[in-house]
Amino acid sequence: MFYVSDETEAGGFDPSEVQVIPAGLPIIDLSEDVRQTVLLAVPLKLLCRPDCKGLCPRCGADLNSEPCTCPAEEVDARWDGLRGLRPEEN
Repeated sequence: MFYVSDETEAGGFDPSEVQVIPAGLPIIDLSEDVRQTVLLAVPLKLLCRPDCKGLCPRCGADLNSEPCTCPAEEVDARWDGLRGLRPEEN
């Protein structure tokens, strides 16, 4: 994030990364910018190594050492009427 006092100072920066700070502002509140940066830096899925298969979200089995024994996911019967609408299923 770039903080400038005048829009003309933004130069070649991406407009989404520039905050114009009004002249004479005694305090700059960085909390929202820091929060967004931290949230974007945290991976969506934490893994112990790049080739990790993770844990089963239902039973918690370690998929690296054993296969999951959970039953196949049940499909809600209310969606059956839409099943034939997708071209790859015809």
